[in-house]
Amino acid sequence: MRFSKEEEYLRQKDKKLKKIIDTNGHIIFKPVKNNQFDTLVGIIISQFISTKAANSIFNKLRKSFNSEYLNEKQFQNLTIGQIKKLGLSRNKARTIKEISELFLSQNFKDLSMLNEKTLNDRLMSIFGIGSWSVNMFEIFCLGELDVFTSKDAGLRLAMNRGGFVKPDSDWKKYDSYAEKWSPYKTIASLHLWKTVD
Repeated sequence: MRFSKEEEYLRQKDKKLKKIIDTNGHIIFKPVKNNQFDTLVGIIISQFISTKAANSIFNKLRKSFNSEYLNEKQFQNLTIGQIKKLGLSRNKARTIKEISELFLSQNFKDLSMLNEKTLNDRLMSIFGIGSWSVNMFEIFCLGELDVFTSKDAGLRLAMNRGGFVKPDSDWKKYDSYAEKWSPYKTIASLHLWKTVD
């Protein structure tokens, strides 16, 4: 079986992870740098719910605008109440409204041009966006290879099941275990997610 150089590195570094990678086979990592607004909306929708539920809501939302990708202008004249009616909680509707306002006011086209601190500050200033959402953006949009977050319930579950960390351990234990996967923590995360999806 052919693995990427990142996967080979992880297979050498960690026997437990090697088992998972061997079972999963090669995972293609394809971040999407375009349509950053759409990606952010997808990340917000997927907070606290299963991947399957998130995909269903996300697809419905795109369908209601009859577009392949969402953009900030579609939300420009909608109230939070109107966005909520598209199948979202009030909090998620408010977050999406604030993201659209940020994109419209700053004429953002490419967040990947910002340095890490500015990106963090900009995104975290939005209601409902915390470090987990920023990490997901760094992985799935910016394609950063060394991102892991113990705030992700799926990753903690996968690590519990794989015997990496004792269940109910302090979150710091997950983060410190993940250090051994550096500089390819993102690739390790993709393999862990696959075991729980």
